[in-house]
Amino acid sequence: SDMKRKNIILAMLPIILAIIVLQSCTKEDSATFTIYNAFTEPTVVAPVDGITVKLTGTTTTLDLKWATTNADNASPLADVYFGTTAVPPLYKSVSALLLNVPVVTGITYYWYVVMTDTHGVRTTSPTWSFTIFDPLAIFVGTYNVDEPAEGWNYDVSFIKSSATTLHIGNGTAGAYDGWWASWGATFTLDLTANTYTMAKTDFGGGYAGQESGTINQTTGKMVGTYTVWQTKSGVTNIIEEGDHTYTKK
Repeated sequence: SDMKRKNIILAMLPIILAIIVLQSCTKEDSATFTIYNAFTEPTVVAPVDGITVKLTGTTTTLDLKWATTNADNASPLADVYFGTTAVPPLYKSVSALLLNVPVVTGITYYWYVVMTDTHGVRTTSPTWSFTIFDPLAIFVGTYNVDEPAEGWNYDVSFIKSSATTLHIGNGTAGAYDGWWASWGATFTLDLTANTYTMAKTDFGGGYAGQESGTINQTTGKMVGTYTVWQTKSGVTNIIEEGDHTYTKK
């Protein structure tokens, strides 16, 4: 009867719907998905993390190098964060695993890189650091000055006043903490020739002085000759010449 036929159709409807849903799920499950590979976490190559770097000659730059791989052989795209703070700012974006940066002696630098693949997936490295060795640092401190011309010696202190100069005598450590026992003066060091010079300096009161000599970058010792002039009534004469030996205490 028609009623019986309707009941059979209604009874079979859930089964038909289930088959349709099952077929739909099977098609989705069998679909092919593409997996994209991000860059691996970058590792430092150079300078080694925490190292003190000694520059040679007149070098004022350094290469930052890191390593990372990408299974899809994607070209490198890196944001390099570099500076003198523990959380350095973005310095430059490069399509390489190397970046040359300017550096200054005596400064500690921090850096890290963020790699980005072609699909925008970013991979961040740890933060690394390095310090540029300051060759002038060995000459900073307290020295005993031997002055044979007057048969005596005394202590002075050198402080760094620039990347190549020291200042002796800052007026706070006593009457004899200075050049020729009392005056403040600037010594310029040539770390290539291992020499130092104190240009002729007018100290006032008619006095002037000059000095030059050699330096030892291992011990900080300085040995040189000096001249002192005095001007009276318009006439300038040398009033003393001699040797100075500065030995670090």
